Amino acid sequence: MDLVFEKGDSQNPRGHALLYFRVDTEKDTVYATYVVTLPVKSDLTKYVPPFLASHLGNMPLSDLSAFAMPPVPEALGTFSELERLSELRQDDLVYGGSMFSFDLPRMMEMATEAVQVYSGLCSDSLAMNSTPAEGAAAAISEELRETLDMPAAQEPEPEPDDSYNVNEVLFSFMSESDKLGELSKLLGRMRFAVDGADTTAADEVGAEITVLARHLPENYKVADLLVAAKDNSDRSSQLAKLYIDRCFRLSAGEAGAATALDAQIQLLRDQG
Repeated sequence: MDLVFEKGDSQNPRGHALLYFRVDTEKDTVYATYVVTLPVKSDLTKYVPPFLASHLGNMPLSDLSAFAMPPVPEALGTFSELERLSELRQDDLVYGGSMFSFDLPRMMEMATEAVQVYSGLCSDSLAMNSTPAEGAAAAISEELRETLDMPAAQEPEPEPDDSYNVNEVLFSFMSESDKLGELSKLLGRMRFAVDGADTTAADEVGAEITVLARHLPENYKVADLLVAAKDNSDRSSQLAKLYIDRCFRLSAGEAGAATALDAQIQLLRDQG
């Protein structure tokens, strides 16, 4: 990824930047996040209890040197507003490229990649501006650290913990209407996989729906919706449509319409 410095110098970055992206279909909107590189590396394992550390995925707890917050770029009005903020705060203003605002996993991936590139530029700048003695000391320190880390690298890696993943984070950021929109998309993918007898794809989509269900009210009955979606019979297809319609009705506060759908659902279930 190539970063374009609208303000600031790529050869001498400040260590903190407003990173922004554009969306081709949204000409007047920029999506931004704030990137920070720490002058002192942090070992968060000292502060995070072991039972929580396993839920933080691949976050480099023992060597946290740079990060973006929020992890997914947010819509931030116009470029002129972003430019004004960077001037007031004396931040680098960096362009990361164009993306699709609806593809949240890709947005997070691009932000993470930009953090790595920006952090690398900061490290290069520090190396260029250090004295020969400082450079030698840094090289010796790095070599010593790698030597000390070798035994740890040979230890077996812990089993991945599926209870924490990117979808869990993304769903927690979404509004309820966005979550229901995502549920509709997942339901379409599930029906396509079931109709095509693609068990692997159906299981993957089912896992995503299960994660999403944890971020919706229990009375939305997403678990029942998932059971219906996994069956390719005509009756189950009708049930799935009724369940998703019921979710939208409840979200809109249409309790009476939701109750009427409950009756239709029970009638179909009795026919089975």
